[in-house]
Amino acid sequence: MVEVAYNAGLDAIIIQDLGFAKKVMELFPRLEVHSSTQMTIYNLDGVKQIEKLGFSRCVLARELSIEEIEYIAKNTKIEIEVFIHGALCISYSGQCLMSSMIGGRSGNRGKCAGSCRLPYTLLKDEQEKEKGYLLSSKDVCTLDLIPELIHSGVKSFKIEGRMKSKEYVGIVTSIYRKYIDLAESGKEYKVDNKDREKLMQIFNRGGFSTGYLNGKLGRDMMYKYKPNHIGVPIGEVIGYNENKGHIKVKLFKDVNLGDSIAVKDASCKSSELMKENTNMKTATSGQIVTIGRIKGRILKGDKVYRTVSEKLNQEIDQVYLKENIKRPINATIYLEENKPMKLETIDLWSNIKVIKTDENINFKKAEKNGITKERIEEQISKTGNTPFEVKSVAIKMESNIIIPISALNNIRRLALEELQNKILASFTRSKKINDKSLTQISTETTYTEPKISVLLNNIKDDVSYLNLKGINNLYIPFKFFLSHKEKVNDICNKFNTYLLLPAITKGIYEKLLETKLEEVLKTNIKGVVVSNLSHFELLNRLKKEVSKLEIIANYNLNITNNNTIKELEEFNICKYIVSPEQDKKTIKSLNIKPSKEVIVYGRALLMTTEYCAIGTTNECPGVCEKGEYKLKDRMGFEFPIYTDKISCNNLIYNSKITSISWQDLNLDSIRIDILDENEEEIQKIINTHKKGERLEGENYTNGNLNRKI
Repeated sequence: MVEVAYNAGLDAIIIQDLGFAKKVMELFPRLEVHSSTQMTIYNLDGVKQIEKLGFSRCVLARELSIEEIEYIAKNTKIEIEVFIHGALCISYSGQCLMSSMIGGRSGNRGKCAGSCRLPYTLLKDEQEKEKGYLLSSKDVCTLDLIPELIHSGVKSFKIEGRMKSKEYVGIVTSIYRKYIDLAESGKEYKVDNKDREKLMQIFNRGGFSTGYLNGKLGRDMMYKYKPNHIGVPIGEVIGYNENKGHIKVKLFKDVNLGDSIAVKDASCKSSELMKENTNMKTATSGQIVTIGRIKGRILKGDKVYRTVSEKLNQEIDQVYLKENIKRPINATIYLEENKPMKLETIDLWSNIKVIKTDENINFKKAEKNGITKERIEEQISKTGNTPFEVKSVAIKMESNIIIPISALNNIRRLALEELQNKILASFTRSKKINDKSLTQISTETTYTEPKISVLLNNIKDDVSYLNLKGINNLYIPFKFFLSHKEKVNDICNKFNTYLLLPAITKGIYEKLLETKLEEVLKTNIKGVVVSNLSHFELLNRLKKEVSKLEIIANYNLNITNNNTIKELEEFNICKYIVSPEQDKKTIKSLNIKPSKEVIVYGRALLMTTEYCAIGTTNECPGVCEKGEYKLKDRMGFEFPIYTDKISCNNLIYNSKITSISWQDLNLDSIRIDILDENEEEIQKIINTHKKGERLEGENYTNGNLNRKI
């Protein structure tokens, strides 16, 4: 696919997968490679790492403030891109397993099933605390922040437009173009409320927010009543004829025949618009009108919303007809006696030049007045539907000559055709890659009994981990080296213990890592589990402390193919952990060198969110420590929520526990993820999976092992 697009003249490609990115860089050196927001780059260390890897632009995570963006942009040589309008994923992009685990479609592969747009109930100690679309955020709108974002050093703005209508693309893009130009003009920057309303009309989920650009907004960032477009309020129901489907509305905004309207869950395209039985095409604010026809449970006092504006759609259609950005060209025409007519055109963007001559034109002297320069310029400037716009016409001519207008038109047409073809040819490339360049790295097969690794997602005071048997390696998250220092030291002295850095180490986490990590690395640990590309840069600053430690690549690095494994080997990893989104066939095909580990047990971490669904329902701080919280979906499944106390991130885990057999997976070691299990349960889990068996029952799932996502 890249070969076809590259040869057609593609400028750049946005990539999440590290192995694929490096392969593209190798095969298509003239093609820019941009790191996707799915790579979860949220700090300067991450940007520095992808800069070293050869990326020319970084699309940052959406959870950053303007201050954080500015710090990054002004301390890197590569371009920075940020989202300025559209849907906001509630999970850190690239770290969402909810879509694939629940819906069988991976949000990390552009196939999101929209699990966060479904209704949930927040439970505390099994009691209902809140209900609605609790993970559905408002869309982001940054009109008021454009000058600050430009000043921050951002080089590219991204508007989310996947699966949106042409009207959406047209309205949103044209409005942001207007305000970017205004911000750069030096004039007073002021946003017209009419433009805000256009954006609201074309698509909004209960209004807009600035996302995280102005810091955490809490519940002001969310809209729990409806997960899709609600439109703009235009009036209030004062009467309803259920038989005819007519609603009587007192308007506080204009409405047009053909507008789509909605009242609660009922909606229709207005086919009737009447005032006192008189049909109308337009009604204005303050009038009482009858709109039809709509069916539903509609009550007096209900708000009426316009979800589609016929007038706005017509407006953008007119923009489409008028707007046609053309390439500027200069032209020089030679009309000299005893010489062929010659037209020279030059494209000012590319400096590509074309010279056309016409040997068949014989100039004649006019008896009185010949053709004027004004008429020649007029004809040469007629570019019609071509992609060109003539900026200037230089005319070299004898005085008082006669030349057919058709000859001028013909030479202009031929010149512009050739110029267009030359410009197109300058973009196209001719590169043929061979199959050998895409061949996967050969794998080896092993059937030895795997080693056992155990991740302690939680350190519980009432569990004696030192009594556990059959463990080869233990992984402990960084925060417990600070909060449970004594208990963790005892564990380190008994087991091969690895420090695990979570996928999101932002804000306070970064400060703690800078001040405490060196000390932690001096404890009796075997190595470090890395979960984000930024961690390699962090560890590189501590070469002395890290030099004797093993480095393990966690699944959060999107480890799905052998090319990625090969690139991670450049970071001297000794082991990689396979992404939970892999099916059995793919897992078997992955390299056995370096050591391959598969998660065979555990509640999958579905989402890491900067937004705290717990804290926004009560007074913070500490509310998350005073109960057991879960999200219950419409099917009755319950998803445990934990809070990372350092950063106040929410960690949402799967309702079911993954438990799979490792037989025939071609691996070296298996990983068991422990969350809230007691000592007896942990030992049983270890013993069961060590034998290659799995736990059965309604609380367990095979995850993605037996399905393609």
